Amino acid sequence: MNIRKRAGLYLIRKKGRAALLFCLLFLMSISILTGFSLKESTERELDRLRLSMASGFIMKADMDNELYKEVITYEKGPSSTVYAGPMVTDEMIEKVLSLDGVEDYSVIDETHMVWINLTLRPGMYADMEPDPNPDLNEFIPITEEELELDRHSTNVYACRNGNRHKNFRTGALAITEGRNLETEDHFKAVISDWLAEKNRLAVGDTITLETKEGNYDAVKKPLKRLGEPVAVEIAGLFHVNFSQPSSDMTFEQCYIENIIYVDEDTYFKLQDNLKEYARYQDIEEFYDKYTEVEFLVKDPAQIDSIMQQIRDHDDIDLENIELETDSSAYEASAGPYRGIRIFSMALLALGLCGMGVILYLLIHLWMQGRRHEVGIYRSVGMKKGEILGQMLIECFAVSFVSLALAFLLAGPAAAGCADAAKRLAAPKEKQETYIVKVDQYFLPQIKKTSSDEVLLDGSVSVRAMGFAVLFVCGISGASVLVSFSKIDSVEPKNLLQQM
Repeated sequence: MNIRKRAGLYLIRKKGRAALLFCLLFLMSISILTGFSLKESTERELDRLRLSMASGFIMKADMDNELYKEVITYEKGPSSTVYAGPMVTDEMIEKVLSLDGVEDYSVIDETHMVWINLTLRPGMYADMEPDPNPDLNEFIPITEEELELDRHSTNVYACRNGNRHKNFRTGALAITEGRNLETEDHFKAVISDWLAEKNRLAVGDTITLETKEGNYDAVKKPLKRLGEPVAVEIAGLFHVNFSQPSSDMTFEQCYIENIIYVDEDTYFKLQDNLKEYARYQDIEEFYDKYTEVEFLVKDPAQIDSIMQQIRDHDDIDLENIELETDSSAYEASAGPYRGIRIFSMALLALGLCGMGVILYLLIHLWMQGRRHEVGIYRSVGMKKGEILGQMLIECFAVSFVSLALAFLLAGPAAAGCADAAKRLAAPKEKQETYIVKVDQYFLPQIKKTSSDEVLLDGSVSVRAMGFAVLFVCGISGASVLVSFSKIDSVEPKNLLQQM
């Protein structure tokens, strides 16, 4: 009788032992396949997030440094303090862009306050009444003109490349009609779909932006126009993908629906209007200077090294300029995937280490129980290789059957784990993915606080199957070899005496 038949007869005769070995090998195989598949899926999604969110770092002036503050006095009302220190220049931007790994930049909060004859989302000034005795007000009287100014005033944001702007890149805003702003645009704008619907506007329509003196100083004629109106064509409409709560204490300009994004030509044209105003005569000096610039990198893992290169760069003057990472949006989205990856690694560790150790101990125990059987085989003249071959065939036969079943069930198991992981990692129902915080300059800042819906396909790759075959067969075969070696050197007479 050849060794294959003997191996088959042994498995039939020892059904309980074969079933236990099959269950253990099946659990090992399904754990490896599921864990490996989840790990691959999460890593694919993390790579996608790294590329789509293009996290980077921010170079900005330290606006709170008292050494660079200047006091501005107004015609009427309290004085204010402004920053008058070093800023980020075009020359600095070009030097940073020349570094490996830096692929683009976006100027942050380069804004101009405008008056526009549109109905804005109502804020603090909507229901406010004018001051009944404006002449008795020591500071800034709330007149009908002041309310007319504030109810129709909002910020325009200069935007080189709309798709690269952080608010669009992170998914807080999304273009629903038309297109986003591009670097070649001249006198184009992107507004919210809410603002368009409220004012019956569409892509291709023209809106007019005006600079009013009251937006920049407390004056008797707040609606006095500075410079020339700027007409812009609506290139696209954006939708706000979250809900910003209404408040009686929120200025109209602080609602995201009221923001207008414009190309740089439009922004500089509006800035030119300020030349008519005495304290902005030298406005052109600031055309190539920025308080805050975001640099986008190919891989967030490179951020720290790139920032260190900038600090060590002899030609980049960082006097009162700070560098800080800007990966909050990426981290918020990547967090759930990292948690799922940890789970998948634990599942892999269970299959590779836990089940592997148990399998070795079980096979070793069974091999020790077959010492008498090995003694009989040796006494009738069977070679050691034939005995070992039979035991390997027995083990591999059970391994292949368990692997075949695991291949059939791994797909549904991985999909089930992926669905469970999605539910566990999904944002809370009442938790907004984005929140808006208003800074000291009354500019709304959108922050991403939680992840989007988790995307996992749960498919089982050929690579995962190949790894499972190699490991399961390898660990079972190695267990047989190690255990057999411990009884191989014992004389047949002694083996026969061990019952």
